Amino acid sequence: MGTRPSRHSLNGELFRQVRSARLFVGAAVALGVLSAAATVAQMVFLSRVIDRAFLKGAGLAEVRGLLLALLGAVLARAALSWAREVVAGRGAVRVKSALRERLYAQLLRLGPAYAAGERAGELATTLTEGVERIEPYFARYLPQVALSAAVPLLVAAYVFPRDLSSGVLLVITAPVIPVMMVLVGSYAEEHIQRQWQSLSRMGAYFLDALQGLTTLKIFGREAAEERRVAAVSEEFRERTMRVLKFAFLSGLVLEFMTAVSIALIAVVLGVRLVSGSISFEEALVVLLLAPEFY
Repeated sequence: MGTRPSRHSLNGELFRQVRSARLFVGAAVALGVLSAAATVAQMVFLSRVIDRAFLKGAGLAEVRGLLLALLGAVLARAALSWAREVVAGRGAVRVKSALRERLYAQLLRLGPAYAAGERAGELATTLTEGVERIEPYFARYLPQVALSAAVPLLVAAYVFPRDLSSGVLLVITAPVIPVMMVLVGSYAEEHIQRQWQSLSRMGAYFLDALQGLTTLKIFGREAAEERRVAAVSEEFRERTMRVLKFAFLSGLVLEFMTAVSIALIAVVLGVRLVSGSISFEEALVVLLLAPEFY
């Protein structure tokens, strides 16, 4: 077996094999950026409504325009998020179909001599479960990678001209999240790779057992083979539960670090609000945008 390709080379190979993949990813990212812009507008209008209605005593007639603008931003955000999911989902389906066609064509070109030297179960697992796993990778992971850089830049571009101190604080605390993602994700990746190897072995073993079922029954070995299949299945279950445990722990760590960063922002804004160095509207909009930034 060769070395496992890096994500960069894997993405390049994916885009090379399925040329429409780049188009769908680009469209999903563009819709995600527009959705983030609608979110910024929503938070701005919301902070203005709260500031004028609750602190300045404005009536319904005075904030009606802001409420309509807020409603428009909410609807725009929902529509753009829905469109992004649809585009990414359809793109993933097209990518899966194209990859399956290419894999089947490649197997036909290689012929039976190649298939005889490989485990049929592993080939079947790759063509089915392996290709299916492209969908979340393509529909969610790849667009989110670009959005993870674009959305914080969009939020920072709005905050910096209006409140330099808050913008600097956001930029200073921002590296905590990717650093924790790398530390936690690199540890979880090892277990995910082992789980995939376990799935491949289980699929190969189970298919081989089915193909040789007649021979096993002739020699009275079906009960022993049943126990071995059960043992392989139990091993896969344990690895799957271990992967899920690390996935939940990873999410917990990232949520905790995000909460700590937002709490730090809130404390600093509260102190500045009491001292009078920032207005309530500006402090509220920064606090509302902080979760989107992280």
